Amino acid sequence: TTYGAYLAYCEFIESLGKTPVPLEEMANPTEVTGFYGTYFSKAKLFNAVPDVITYYDIPVGQVTVNGQPSEGIYAYDRFALRDKYSGLMQGNKGFMEIQSVTNRDNVEGRTSRILVIKDSYANSLIPYLLYHFDEVDVLDPRNSELRTTEISTHPANFFAGKRAGFQVDLIGRGSCQSLIHALELAASGDSLAGKKIVLITSPQSFVPEGIAPDLFYANFSCEQYLAALEDEDLSDEVKATLSARVAELLAAYEQTDGTSPVDPAIQALAEHRASPTPLSAVCNVLMTPYYVLDRCLLELKDMADSRPVLASGVDTAAPEEMVPIDWQAEEQAAVAQAEQMTTNNTFGMENDYYTTYIGSRLERQKDRDAELDYSVSREYEDLQLLFEICNEKGIEPLFIHVPLHGTWSDYTGFTEDRRSQYYENVRAIAMEYGIEMLDLTGYEYEPYFMCDTMHLGWKGWLAVDRALIDFYYDR
Repeated sequence: TTYGAYLAYCEFIESLGKTPVPLEEMANPTEVTGFYGTYFSKAKLFNAVPDVITYYDIPVGQVTVNGQPSEGIYAYDRFALRDKYSGLMQGNKGFMEIQSVTNRDNVEGRTSRILVIKDSYANSLIPYLLYHFDEVDVLDPRNSELRTTEISTHPANFFAGKRAGFQVDLIGRGSCQSLIHALELAASGDSLAGKKIVLITSPQSFVPEGIAPDLFYANFSCEQYLAALEDEDLSDEVKATLSARVAELLAAYEQTDGTSPVDPAIQALAEHRASPTPLSAVCNVLMTPYYVLDRCLLELKDMADSRPVLASGVDTAAPEEMVPIDWQAEEQAAVAQAEQMTTNNTFGMENDYYTTYIGSRLERQKDRDAELDYSVSREYEDLQLLFEICNEKGIEPLFIHVPLHGTWSDYTGFTEDRRSQYYENVRAIAMEYGIEMLDLTGYEYEPYFMCDTMHLGWKGWLAVDRALIDFYYDR
């Protein structure tokens, strides 16, 4: 309960030498009645007495969920549903950043932050922390945008059991943008040379500044960067361009208040490889033994961390005889599932997403993106770098060009002409580098092609599934 969470909060805050806020001073207490928890769902006793959820509507500043702006930390609509607990912290979101306006321990000129790595038990405790920190960051490692397990046509589900003769391995998470994938591929050695991969990016990555420094650092791997610099297949020009972006983003991250320290040796190496000077060259020679040792230790740690994960995996043999796929039947099934999962809105969005991000705030979303523009972005430069690395390493990618939700974009004021400019920019880059592309941008208005404002849905993933089979078998 939120009271149990309050007792845990008191113990934790006192352990930090801070003073807990008395319960009676908590802002705007509200009771939600008729709550039946997990055990009731299993036992379903006819005489079970419902519980009461009390939540405190603590004022907050800016809130982002998985990199997207959000209003508040609660999904108020969910308090009227059966699973009322999911109203707290909007349920189980991958990553939330919450700016506090009630920090009683604020120190002028200093930004205090706390990172909470959590499961659902923390949802009732986290709001209390806003009284003691300027920013509360919340990470739920169980959540991933790449695993929309509810959608049957998602590749993780559609190709389960190797039904088409191959396995789909998903790499990435929220905010793994072009530069992160460029580093991953640059560090792959010769393991992907002459092999096929599939790349997919999200339109929302193409904001003017490109990937944000904190999101870059959250996904940055020193081991991958060091491996990329040692790769003999990559040109010096590519390594310099890659290093320039790494140096730029590490420096920007380091200037952000309250961030964890950046390895100065890696920062110096990136600056040297981007723009060498006689002094940096001398320093680089002196630091070379450190870089060798650092990479060795990082590789050992990586092997130790990944070993139990790999050991727990179960390989599935491909079926001896593959059953032909009835694409018409698959589409009918996809539409049937979509109709069941999009009953609370007219945009064809998944119910849970719509309730969390839009819901009662629909009118406030009208024309909110009237000034949004993807025509100029650093992300285009990073996409060019990603494609150049594929070419130099002999990797054969299929690039998925994802559309925006046409009806929703029209509603929020992100006009068709500005969307078309973004689409054309990406097409031109793919053509420049000779990259095979699945262009889905003509399906902006296709029902159930998207499952929310920006991610592929039931029919969208089915189009990708079909393209993956053709790509794999050179059809």
